[in-house]
Amino acid sequence: LELGGNAPFIVFDDADLDAAVEGALISKYRNNGQTCVCANRLYVQDGVYDAFVDKLKAAVAKLNIGNGLEAGV
Repeated sequence: LELGGNAPFIVFDDADLDAAVEGALISKYRNNGQTCVCANRLYVQDGVYDAFVDKLKAAVAKLNIGNGLEAGV
């Protein structure tokens, strides 16, 4: 029985946003997002939505994307 593939990532108004962003990155980008338990949907409460998105955008912008065989990637 395959139960992976529908994993939500939920961020409530009282969440530690730095920890939530770190968790979202680890959950979604682990193994290039090719795991059955990676987050596929992010639900963020209105009260922290803008701040979470800004922090997530900044964190994603720092990721090195490219050939994994190259140094620094």
